[in-house]
Amino acid sequence: MNPSFTATNGENIADETTRRAERMADAASDTAARATSAARERADEAQRWAKSRWGDLQRTVEAQPYQSSIWALGIGFAAGLLVMGLLLGRR
Repeated sequence: MNPSFTATNGENIADETTRRAERMADAASDTAARATSAARERADEAQRWAKSRWGDLQRTVEAQPYQSSIWALGIGFAAGLLVMGLLLGRR
């Protein structure tokens, strides 16, 4: 048997290491794909929830316009007081 045509122990180890690295890369790729899919599903779920809450808010405002206006004015007044307090507190 000609020694130049046989695989050496070092070549066998290198081949096995290459196969292990390829398996690990495939596993990492699969994990990344699953994580991406899960993130997309959560984002879609959050978007559906936000749209439903926005629709609920819109229906409430349309059903009770005076009460909604009073709430909006009160929130705006409170926000204005907070902003002015912060701005005047710096001096």
